[in-house]
Amino acid sequence: MSGGPGATGELGILKDSGPCQVNLDGNSTSKRPFSWTDKANVLFIDQPVGVGFSEISDRDLMAVTLEQGGRDLYAFLSVFTSRVFPDTADKTWHIAGESMGGHYVTGYTQYIIQQQRERAIQSKAIPLNIATAIIVDGYIDDSRSAAGFYDYLCLDWRGDGRKPLLDPEECESMVAGVPSCEKKGALCRDTYDVEVCTLATSHCNDTVAKYFWNNVKSGGWNPYDGRLTCETPPLCSDLQGGPTREFLNKPWVLERLGYPGKSFSLIDMDANQRWEDDGHLFLPTTRELTWLLDETNIRVLFINGNEDMIINSPGQIRMLDEQPWARQAWYRQQAFKDWHYADGEIAREGLADKGKKGGKWKGDNRLSLFLVDEAGHMAPWDQPEAVGAIVRAWIRP
Repeated sequence: MSGGPGATGELGILKDSGPCQVNLDGNSTSKRPFSWTDKANVLFIDQPVGVGFSEISDRDLMAVTLEQGGRDLYAFLSVFTSRVFPDTADKTWHIAGESMGGHYVTGYTQYIIQQQRERAIQSKAIPLNIATAIIVDGYIDDSRSAAGFYDYLCLDWRGDGRKPLLDPEECESMVAGVPSCEKKGALCRDTYDVEVCTLATSHCNDTVAKYFWNNVKSGGWNPYDGRLTCETPPLCSDLQGGPTREFLNKPWVLERLGYPGKSFSLIDMDANQRWEDDGHLFLPTTRELTWLLDETNIRVLFINGNEDMIINSPGQIRMLDEQPWARQAWYRQQAFKDWHYADGEIAREGLADKGKKGGKWKGDNRLSLFLVDEAGHMAPWDQPEAVGAIVRAWIRP
């Protein structure tokens, strides 16, 4: 699932982890190496319903909460595995998402498992065997990402000698704002109240994150990749346009897909605004993540591009170190180690030729965080071989 809210599955297919990319002519495609589809059957889903090529009769009925979205996804998967492709019902499933997909994966997976357990009691339906959850540059807790801005912009958090991106005065102001941001974030996590969490986001923006957002402007920082400059805010790149959007709006493409005359957008900004207006967008999903870790056997993998600024790696490190679950103390004290890959596979430890260094990681087969060098928010697009190697190793029985 792509993020947003409002990003389409086509964004994932053609600009992230899918088998094809649109050529610069906007009228043809070419194969991408190391796609996730090389080793697995992958469903790229347009959701919430009404986004992309999915259709809804009344947009006021569009899902704007994780419970509503989880209900729709569960209904879809139930039909998919019982009526359309019944041979998939007993297969192993992996639920993956990127960006806002961090919320989708944790929230929707919890909803699906809870519904399946209820139906099992009633002897209804074959439950999906969800083995793992995969979260790529995923939004879980806004206050952690906000506090992570200080580490990213002012500290040598990678330990490679990089200089701060802000001047000392701004860094001093940022660090002074981190404690109150964390306090507001903790209250949000304790209450799961929309108003409390909306105020926490506003407070963290005003005290810490503003020093980041002030530089997201034309010619300034690209929030999705610190190596790039911003073209036009807020997306700062061609995420919503370019050859891919041009291709998907070609009359011959729409005709073949069965949607003649449709106007297609890679990111549905109306859906995005509806989630923001509702306010549930500002809730964290730390409770849902705790539930998955403590109440199921689902293995959880986090992947994060080290050049991603908006969902920054320091924030993800903070978040997972502080994530409540039964083995939190063990996970937190684990040290990061280098990981390497070669020929699309993770290199085994102890090999003389380890291949190329991909970044650092910590954890085990229950909860892991892989940090990916030279990758931004769209990590599978930036480093298809490296990220593909992580995913292939994770889903392998």
